[in-house]
Amino acid sequence: MKKNLIIIFCFLTLLVSCFPINTTDAEEAYSQWARSKPTQDIQIIKGEYHQTAHFSLEYEFFLKFKPTKKWWKGFLESNSLKVDSLNSNWTNLTELPKWFKPSKNSLIFSRNDGFDRSRYFIDTQTGIAYIYESVGM
Repeated sequence: MKKNLIIIFCFLTLLVSCFPINTTDAEEAYSQWARSKPTQDIQIIKGEYHQTAHFSLEYEFFLKFKPTKKWWKGFLESNSLKVDSLNSNWTNLTELPKWFKPSKNSLIFSRNDGFDRSRYFIDTQTGIAYIYESVGM
């Protein structure tokens, strides 16, 4: 009996982890990424989320939104993000959605560690922000 339960558990784990997640619905993309619904501190404009079917968590996330200043400050602090000083070609391994176009007035943030391609932008005049986050891809 115990052996059967282990086999069933392994099969279900394998089955659940074999489906990719792909959405261009902005609210759903945010929810997949954040693992929660958007709060009143942000206005979601556009978004995409693509997660592989691998057992490990591998995804790309694109978001255009307008956060409050408080939300953005907290986000930068909690993720240890600083103004990007690497100036690397972070887009060389991905195709950005047509709508993903941060303005020239945008400050670019990253972890500045040389390994993370993720970038975070905020327009200093309009407050419109963009997130490109890539994990394991």
